[in-house]
Amino acid sequence: MSFINVQFLQDVRKKAHAIQKQNTAPHVLSHGGYEYLEKKLMDEKTKKKLEEAAQSGSIEAVIDPPSPIIRHVKWKMARTKKTGQMTFEAAKEIAEKIVSHFQLNIVIIYVY
Repeated sequence: MSFINVQFLQDVRKKAHAIQKQNTAPHVLSHGGYEYLEKKLMDEKTKKKLEEAAQSGSIEAVIDPPSPIIRHVKWKMARTKKTGQMTFEAAKEIAEKIVSHFQLNIVIIYVY
Protein backbone atom coordinates (compact mmCIF):
# COMPACT_ATOMS: atom_id res chain seq x y z
CA MET A 1 0.00 0.00 0.00
CA SER A 2 1.44 3.35 -1.03
CA PHE A 3 0.79 6.56 0.87
CA ILE A 4 2.19 8.75 -1.90
CA ASN A 5 -0.26 10.14 -4.44
CA VAL A 6 1.57 9.46 -7.73
CA GLN A 7 -0.69 11.71 -9.79
CA PHE A 8 -0.01 14.64 -7.42
CA LEU A 9 3.75 14.14 -7.76
CA GLN A 10 3.50 14.02 -11.55
CA ASP A 11 1.47 17.24 -11.57
CA VAL A 12 4.05 18.95 -9.36
CA ARG A 13 6.84 17.72 -11.65
CA LYS A 14 5.08 19.00 -14.78
CA LYS A 15 4.49 22.39 -13.16
CA ALA A 16 8.19 22.62 -12.18
CA HIS A 17 9.23 21.74 -15.75
CA ALA A 18 6.97 24.46 -17.14
CA ILE A 19 8.46 27.04 -14.78
CA GLN A 20 12.04 25.95 -15.58
CA LYS A 21 11.33 26.18 -19.32
CA GLN A 22 10.68 29.92 -18.91
CA ASN A 23 14.12 30.50 -17.35
CA THR A 24 16.07 32.13 -20.19
CA ALA A 25 19.10 33.08 -18.09
CA PRO A 26 20.17 30.13 -15.91
CA HIS A 27 23.24 30.45 -13.71
CA VAL A 28 26.29 28.20 -13.84
CA LEU A 29 27.13 28.12 -10.15
CA SER A 30 28.44 25.03 -8.43
CA HIS A 31 26.93 23.40 -5.35
CA GLY A 32 27.97 26.36 -3.18
CA GLY A 33 25.71 28.73 -5.10
CA TYR A 34 25.61 32.47 -4.52
CA GLU A 35 27.05 32.09 -1.01
CA TYR A 36 30.26 30.55 -2.34
CA LEU A 37 30.45 33.08 -5.19
CA GLU A 38 30.11 35.98 -2.75
CA LYS A 39 32.79 34.52 -0.47
CA LYS A 40 35.13 34.07 -3.43
CA LEU A 41 34.59 37.64 -4.66
CA MET A 42 35.06 39.06 -1.15
CA ASP A 43 38.31 37.10 -0.76
CA GLU A 44 39.55 38.54 -4.07
CA LYS A 45 38.60 42.06 -2.97
CA THR A 46 40.35 41.60 0.36
CA LYS A 47 43.47 40.23 -1.32
CA LYS A 48 43.54 43.14 -3.78
CA LYS A 49 43.09 45.64 -0.95
CA LEU A 50 45.93 44.06 1.04
CA GLU A 51 48.23 44.16 -2.00
CA GLU A 52 47.42 47.84 -2.58
CA ALA A 53 48.07 48.58 1.10
CA ALA A 54 51.40 46.74 0.97
CA GLN A 55 52.48 48.77 -2.07
CA SER A 56 51.48 52.09 -0.55
CA GLY A 57 52.66 51.23 2.96
CA SER A 58 49.33 52.33 4.47
CA ILE A 59 47.94 50.56 7.54
CA GLU A 60 44.41 52.07 7.38
CA ALA A 61 43.56 50.18 4.19
CA VAL A 62 44.23 46.88 5.93
CA ILE A 63 41.90 47.71 8.84
CA ASP A 64 38.91 48.69 6.69
CA PRO A 65 36.91 45.69 5.45
CA PRO A 66 36.03 45.65 1.74
CA SER A 67 32.60 46.92 0.71
CA PRO A 68 29.96 44.25 -0.01
CA ILE A 69 29.62 42.89 -3.52
CA ILE A 70 26.98 44.74 -5.54
CA ARG A 71 24.00 42.56 -6.39
CA HIS A 72 24.12 43.02 -10.16
CA VAL A 73 27.80 42.04 -10.20
CA LYS A 74 26.96 38.74 -8.48
CA TRP A 75 24.11 38.12 -10.94
CA LYS A 76 26.40 38.74 -13.89
CA MET A 77 29.22 36.59 -12.49
CA ALA A 78 26.79 33.73 -11.85
CA ARG A 79 25.92 33.65 -15.54
CA THR A 80 29.44 34.00 -16.90
CA LYS A 81 31.28 30.85 -17.96
CA LYS A 82 34.96 30.24 -17.21
CA THR A 83 35.73 31.31 -20.77
CA GLY A 84 34.24 34.75 -20.09
CA GLN A 85 31.15 34.24 -22.25
CA MET A 86 27.62 34.54 -20.93
CA THR A 87 25.54 31.36 -20.63
CA PHE A 88 22.89 32.45 -23.12
CA GLU A 89 22.22 35.42 -25.38
CA ALA A 90 19.26 36.40 -23.21
CA ALA A 91 21.53 36.58 -20.16
CA LYS A 92 23.95 38.78 -22.10
CA GLU A 93 21.16 41.18 -23.09
CA ILE A 94 19.86 41.37 -19.53
CA ALA A 95 23.38 41.99 -18.18
CA GLU A 96 23.91 44.82 -20.68
CA LYS A 97 20.61 46.44 -19.62
CA ILE A 98 21.54 46.14 -15.94
CA VAL A 99 25.00 47.65 -16.46
CA SER A 100 23.67 50.52 -18.59
CA HIS A 101 20.95 51.24 -16.01
CA PHE A 102 23.51 51.17 -13.19
CA GLN A 103 25.83 53.53 -15.09
CA LEU A 104 22.91 55.87 -15.80
CA ASN A 105 22.09 56.00 -12.09
CA ILE A 106 25.70 56.89 -11.27
CA VAL A 107 25.65 59.74 -13.81
CA ILE A 108 22.37 61.06 -12.39
CA ILE A 109 23.74 60.95 -8.85
CA TYR A 110 26.90 62.88 -9.84
CA VAL A 111 24.94 65.48 -11.78
CA TYR A 112 22.95 66.53 -8.72
